[in-house]
Amino acid sequence: MTRSHPHSTGGTTKNRWAHVGISIAFALIVAGGAKVAFDLSSTMMTHLALVGAWMMLALGLAYAGVRIRPSLGGALLTGFGIGALLVIFFGGMQMIA
Repeated sequence: MTRSHPHSTGGTTKNRWAHVGISIAFALIVAGGAKVAFDLSSTMMTHLALVGAWMMLALGLAYAGVRIRPSLGGALLTGFGIGALLVIFFGGMQMIA
C-alpha cells in the first residue's frame, strides 16, 4: 500500500521554532534600527522622519520576504509588528521623560 503524501515525523516543531526565532530577530532589527535612526538625528522633525523612513524600509523588506518566501512571510510580518510596538512603546516613554 502506498501513501499519496510524504509522512512527516514532527518537522513542524522545528519549523515553528525557526519562525519564532525569525520573528524575534526581525523585531529586534526593526526596534534597533529605529533607535539608531533616532540617535543619529538632531531635531524632533528629523527624529520622526528618520524613524518613519526606517519603519517603511523594514515593512518593505518584510513584504518582499512575503513575496519571495511565503512560508517565512508570516514570521517577518509578525516580527515587524512586534518591532513597531517596541518602537511605539519606548518612543513614547522617551517623549514623556
